[in-house]
Order: sequence, then C-alpha cells, then structure tokens
Amino acid sequence: MNATVNTPSTPAPVSTRTVIESNNMGGRWIDRIYLLGITEQVELINKDSTKYQSKVHRRRITVQNAQGENFFAVAYESADGRWFDNAGLPIKKPNQISKDIDQESADINIT
Repeated sequence: MNATVNTPSTPAPVSTRTVIESNNMGGRWIDRIYLLGITEQVELINKDSTKYQSKVHRRRITVQNAQGENFFAVAYESADGRWFDNAGLPIKKPNQISKDIDQESADINIT
C-alpha cells in the first residue's frame, strides 16, 4: 500500500466540501434543509454534502391530524421539485399547498 507522507514542503490536501453527518439517516444519505440562525434563510444540503445553488421556497401546506382536523404547517420546495418538512427532512409532494409564504417571511424586520 502506498501512503503519502506530508512534509513541511508538501501542501496539505484541501477538501472542497465538509461531510455533514446529520444528512446520514440510518446509514442512508439524504438531502436536507437547514435554517440559518435567526435570519429565516434556508440552505439545502444535497446528499453528497454539496450546497444547493438554486432557490428554495417556503410554503404553507394543509395537513390532517389523527382526529381528521386540518391545520397549516410549513414545508419547503426546491426549484427542482424536491419537498421537505419543517424539520428539514424529505417528504413527498403535499396534496394541498396553500400558498407561498416567502413574502410573509421577507416582511419580518429583525433588529
């Protein structure tokens, strides 16, 4: 087996991406949404640990609880049609999409 030995004159290998372990669910790599602090911005990290470069929309969907009552929940839709729940985990496309709430969150003024 050949091994590379780093000496002071050998540049250290540079990784262009960091593996995000929370994208590993039960031994399977998934795409996942993350909220960026208090800014209400979202970031989609693909299963190969690369950052998604297109728009992610925040949507309001209608969900039914165990008693059969409807309520609103937040979901996220990527520009390429992938859907995520409010915990950032992948879901199937919801049946009832209420509206795009990106405008509502853009109106929040944080000082």
